[in-house]
Amino acid sequence: MDDEGERDLKMWARLKREQALRALRFGPRPPHERDPRRQLEPRRFGAVALIPPAPVSAYLERFAAVFRRRDTRELALLYLSGLLSDLARKNGETIESAVPGATQRNIWDFLARSKWSASGLDAARVLDYRVRTDCSDQSMDVILDEVSWRKKGELSVGVARQYLGCLGKVDNGQVVVTLHGCCGNGGLPLTGELFLPEAWANNEQHRAEAKIPATVGFRTKPEIALALLDRVAAWPLPLGRVYADPGYGELPVVQGLTQRSLAFCLGIHSNDCVHLIGEPWLPPEPPPPYAGRGPHPRTRPARPRLHKAAELHANVPAHLWKALAYRQGTDGLALVREFCALRARLTTVANIKADPLAPDAESEELWLLLERPCGSEDKDDPKQYIISGPETLSMDELAQLAHRRPEIERQSYENAKQQVGLDDYQGRSWPGLHHHLAMVWLALTFLILLRRPLPPPEGPAPLSQPPAPTSSSPLQAQTPASPAATGEQPTPTASQHAAPPPPAATNDPPSASTPPNGSAQPASDPAPPVPSAARSLAPPALTLAGVPLANLSPAPLPLPRQLWESVQEVHRRFQECVRALHERERLFDVLPTDLRTELLRRGLLPRLPDLGTLPCGP
Repeated sequence: MDDEGERDLKMWARLKREQALRALRFGPRPPHERDPRRQLEPRRFGAVALIPPAPVSAYLERFAAVFRRRDTRELALLYLSGLLSDLARKNGETIESAVPGATQRNIWDFLARSKWSASGLDAARVLDYRVRTDCSDQSMDVILDEVSWRKKGELSVGVARQYLGCLGKVDNGQVVVTLHGCCGNGGLPLTGELFLPEAWANNEQHRAEAKIPATVGFRTKPEIALALLDRVAAWPLPLGRVYADPGYGELPVVQGLTQRSLAFCLGIHSNDCVHLIGEPWLPPEPPPPYAGRGPHPRTRPARPRLHKAAELHANVPAHLWKALAYRQGTDGLALVREFCALRARLTTVANIKADPLAPDAESEELWLLLERPCGSEDKDDPKQYIISGPETLSMDELAQLAHRRPEIERQSYENAKQQVGLDDYQGRSWPGLHHHLAMVWLALTFLILLRRPLPPPEGPAPLSQPPAPTSSSPLQAQTPASPAATGEQPTPTASQHAAPPPPAATNDPPSASTPPNGSAQPASDPAPPVPSAARSLAPPALTLAGVPLANLSPAPLPLPRQLWESVQEVHRRFQECVRALHERERLFDVLPTDLRTELLRRGLLPRLPDLGTLPCGP
């Protein structure tokens, strides 16, 4: 047993000893005095049962190549079942109380000491998702982001005082740089790696205790993001456009993406510098007079004129701004902002001062997209983006690219924290944390696959008229009289509705007027005979109780499909009504009182759609 295992075992034994001494001294606490946050109902499950359900087991079997040992697969199934349960916190102690067969010890062995590859599980999971969702032939857009959580202590790997996005301030915690993929209308986490602060990277004692690999050193978050892109591209996975917030909109990231031939759309900070294409350079400046001390000043060479993004928002002419609706809001109304697109190069002041003609002094020619609110009700700050692409891109396309990045905190990381215990890991080692991340992404992908929109229930298409009756149908009694009854020879026809003539009177099929016991009774409404000429030209019209079948309504659809179509129609009409209500409310807020009165008097306001009679099934 290694040092970490002995330390954890001693801590566990001390905790159990303290609990036993407290029980002997004070007695067991009554249930109503116990902390409700620590209460666990035994054998209580949400997404799992006492025995893991077949879908979870079958899904985990698809990754048998990653978990090669049978005991490792069994522990993986127990831990995945715990992550999918309805426990408030999903750590070793709570999973031990809820999942049969799981203990804190074997969970720790599975996470901290098992030799399976976390990046291998990520690769197998993503490729399996692409096959299941039928998007194997599509490229996957990638979003660079990070997820963080507060964590105290000094021995957990990567814990340091740093900026945490979950809190919006500097505090003790851990930060993981992640990649999130978007394919079509769906998305899933790809992979991630813990950001190792410089104090941890240079402390050999901490590295040994946390089992940090020797190949892992201090790297900035943009460097980790580029390394993760290389890892994902080697799976192999075709990558599309790369999106990121201003935290990753730096010149090294832009140059790294350009070297990898990846398109991108990155946010930048308001104090980042750009060089506008077509703007003349500043002329050389003569050296100032020599003061008699130090080296002689040199002539300042010609250099490009630099602009900060914040300055461009105020100095761009008004005719270059264009109001565009870039997305539909949650209330159904279009979100409108003003945009301005310029061709520019991203650079830094230090690079321009060193050598403005150096190849790496500035980026390639890009689009600089400025965005600002266009109304007093919009309280968002101005934003700016750099977008790679040809000069033929329109303003509408640039605005759509800038706002294509989904709400990652709500769709992925927030769900991972609230549903599958992303921030509930209590270990301290580097392998244990990354194994936990891989299992959390696996549980989240399983939930994403379960929550995919289902196709409509299978059922036959609506019929224009009912199918033709068979020989045993009761409609056989309503067909015209056979030729044998009229004394005429039968004329063969190709119609499906004409019944074949009976070979003999004793073999006639029972009619609707013939009881099942075979006793013949006179028909109450015999069908009139039809001349053979008419019968040879066209099939006779089938009737039911004197009503032609062609005049009846089509046969109803199966109940599941009809209910599904009814729900879809109700939802569509309700959405139209809600959008109309919001539009009227918006007009009432914007229009002056006199104009509003005039529109009301003339009836020119948008009319509400008529819901009519909503379909409610059969």
